[in-house]
Amino acid sequence: MPASLLPNSIKIPLLEESIDDCTHLFTTFKCTLERYGQAGIVAIHLSHGEFLHEDLMGAVALLLRKLGRRLFGRVAGTYRSGMRDFFLLLIPSGPAYDDRLFRRDLSLIQTGLARLDGQGLMARQIISHVSDREVSLKVEGVYLTGRIGESSDNALFRAFQELFAAPVRPGGMAGAEQVAVEEIIGRGLITPVYQPLVRLSDGALHGYEALSRISRPGLIENTEELFSRAGEMGLASSLEVLCRKKALVNVRELEIPGKIFLNVSPALFQSRDHERGITAGLLEELRIERSRIVFELTERTIIDDYDLFLRGVAHYREQGYSIAIDDLGSGYAGLQILARLEPEYVKLSRFLIANIELSPTRQALVESLVSFCNKTGARVIAEGIERPEELAYLRSLGIHFGQGYLLAKPSPLPLPVASLKDRFR
Repeated sequence: MPASLLPNSIKIPLLEESIDDCTHLFTTFKCTLERYGQAGIVAIHLSHGEFLHEDLMGAVALLLRKLGRRLFGRVAGTYRSGMRDFFLLLIPSGPAYDDRLFRRDLSLIQTGLARLDGQGLMARQIISHVSDREVSLKVEGVYLTGRIGESSDNALFRAFQELFAAPVRPGGMAGAEQVAVEEIIGRGLITPVYQPLVRLSDGALHGYEALSRISRPGLIENTEELFSRAGEMGLASSLEVLCRKKALVNVRELEIPGKIFLNVSPALFQSRDHERGITAGLLEELRIERSRIVFELTERTIIDDYDLFLRGVAHYREQGYSIAIDDLGSGYAGLQILARLEPEYVKLSRFLIANIELSPTRQALVESLVSFCNKTGARVIAEGIERPEELAYLRSLGIHFGQGYLLAKPSPLPLPVASLKDRFR
């Protein structure tokens, strides 16, 4: 339904044109979170097709009018990002507004958009007249409250990561799984694989990220699940050391060139015991220079003591190692900690890279992060590159390095350097 055909009594929510670079939405979100300590974002994504944004906003306006006082929160703004993404910002209308009530509001909005029952109109029918393809809407939501010591910038990145990323896996562990974890660690059933990191300007090899695969999958199919289960058992450190040893031994035996990125948890940098000497002793034994090693911080554990953590980072730097931050913008890796840590590398995760050429929201996030990293001297790595269009856009931004299935999949035998450069010709 074009805007001109909407009932005169329906006021279409204001579309902020500045949302094309996401500045207005980000600023409004931050101010809202700082003022109220909580906020909700509802994201509406059109699956495909071109359409008039006024049409969808007209549908949203009609929906909000029909819901009336049924919403527990108050809609503070309706924003557009490109031609496919829309965001509603919900703020508390009273002191009791919490995640439960936000989920109730989200459910009402999802149901209402699926069927504007008062008018007998399906949301897809409102906009399908501009496209001869089937059109569908995806509606997601995230509710955030401020965390102690967390900046509003980091809360914003957490929100968009949750909106763009996969759902959280449920926890819990059966006895058989515990036996499986103990067997994998005890018998060393880990196979290292290596994925190259290349310079995006010309495809030159920069190094490899050492990853791990379970040699004999069974009850536990992948290493993410394995580390989660090992953490529940208090064995995450032992598993991490096993993976590191296996990876470094193969680096030496296969004569793998360039920088070697090793995934480590923040717990390593907070340890006061012998763990700190394990990697150094192994490197010395294998005759691998410490300057080749980059510790890539993962989010498997929470940083309990930032001062101790930063002292641990300084200790490893003094030994000649480099530091990389993984998944910038989520978990502990907030901009405030990034500024204090001053890593040599920063990795942008897949949730930011996926379909970036089609998403002004992702583009704005990545461009702001790249600008921040350039000012701090950190080199940016875009991970999870899977499509030529993503690669082309990332190269246009001047991002230093990249990795992903488009360039090369993880493999026990590293891809020859010549094969990598051929993909940039």
